Amino acid sequence: MSKIFTWKNKVYFGDTDAAGIVYHGRYVYWMEAARIDLLEHLGCPYTEFQKQGIGFIPKSVQLDFKSPMVFSDKFDVEVSFKSISGASFEILSLFKAKNTLKASGIVKLACVNEKEWTPTPLPKPFLSTIKSYL
Repeated sequence: MSKIFTWKNKVYFGDTDAAGIVYHGRYVYWMEAARIDLLEHLGCPYTEFQKQGIGFIPKSVQLDFKSPMVFSDKFDVEVSFKSISGASFEILSLFKAKNTLKASGIVKLACVNEKEWTPTPLPKPFLSTIKSYL
């Protein structure tokens, strides 16, 4: 497991559903936002990959809910690299509020050439940056 990057946020009214708890789709949105900020924190902003025609597209997303979050909860998403291969990587996201694990998620991202939408190896500088973060 890698070092942990912490992304802080708050539940707003628009994040909740008719039952008054966070809508499950928001967790995927927050996983992406935290992941984008992790890349920026590492000095590898996503915009730089896009300029090179490289994208990271979700291959799979898993979510496991422990207990609900509600309007005005302040929470952290602890983000870390779970695994890395030549053309993909997995990110683990732990959602914590009030010192309690609320949910966890794993997204597997495939590296692609955005012009052809074909798999491509992770850029070597990015791969070495990830490995130094482990």
